[in-house]
Amino acid sequence: MPKDQIIETEQTRSSETETVSIFSKEILRDIVLPDLLGKEHSEILYWAGKQLARKFPLSNMEETIEFFTNAGWGTLEELKSSKHEAEYILHGSFVARRFALNEDCEFQLEAGFLAQQLAIQNKRITEAATEQKRKANRVKFLVRWDTKDSIEE
Repeated sequence: MPKDQIIETEQTRSSETETVSIFSKEILRDIVLPDLLGKEHSEILYWAGKQLARKFPLSNMEETIEFFTNAGWGTLEELKSSKHEAEYILHGSFVARRFALNEDCEFQLEAGFLAQQLAIQNKRITEAATEQKRKANRVKFLVRWDTKDSIEE
């Protein structure tokens, strides 16, 4: 099944009555994976996010924001953008639940995904860092790129 069709199918499912336990996803993501991956789990999840973005390249930021919502990662909003960097905030009930479930939860998968999507869209080598705002149930992403570091096609 083509990727576009898979995404469309998932969007259709989310509007139907079929549901999957968010709790089961949270357990796998924030408890099982870190245990399996060990002390390098943050770096591995960041790399996995970049790989995921390469498999699901999106053409603009609106599609990227929609992907975050459909993936159950939360609501992504752009705070500000300049020539060399952009700031985004991730919030919503999914983020709040992850913070409540596990004090050690991380958002490296999302950071890697966001960095790679912006790299694809801007044709610049891009990296992202996270800053957790636990009391506000938010995660801030600082995404940076060098305008001299272009990606060759």
